[in-house]
Amino acid sequence: MKALQITNTMVPFHTVSPSNGASRFPREMAPVGLHIIVELYGVDPALISYVEDVEPIVEGIVKEAELSKIQSYYHQFHPHGVTGIVLLAESHVSLHTWPEHGLVNLDIFTCGDPAKAVKAFELFLERFRPASYRHIQLERG
Repeated sequence: MKALQITNTMVPFHTVSPSNGASRFPREMAPVGLHIIVELYGVDPALISYVEDVEPIVEGIVKEAELSKIQSYYHQFHPHGVTGIVLLAESHVSLHTWPEHGLVNLDIFTCGDPAKAVKAFELFLERFRPASYRHIQLERG
């Protein structure tokens, strides 16, 4: 397996006010959240094909990262593949799996402690053990 590297690089983006066209970059206020968007490649299809396998992994990560779960919903596709979302007091964690491609797309967004989002990201890497991955981290707000 390829060594996994986690970077804390934030991706700035340019925003324009619709009212006057003035730039808001650099930002006028402190960030309100951290959004990590992840694509995992080369994940074992046995880990990501069925809700009964995916749900405990996701729920365990949410708990271990100390995120505040409100509610979860998972959907089983046929013959295989899962989509799921965990609504958090801080925002959400969502994932979509394509076992036939060994692919998992993740979205981790928290408006709470950014370290918890990073912890969840690290745990997803540990649990799904991708051969490779790519991700971006955005400061939101």
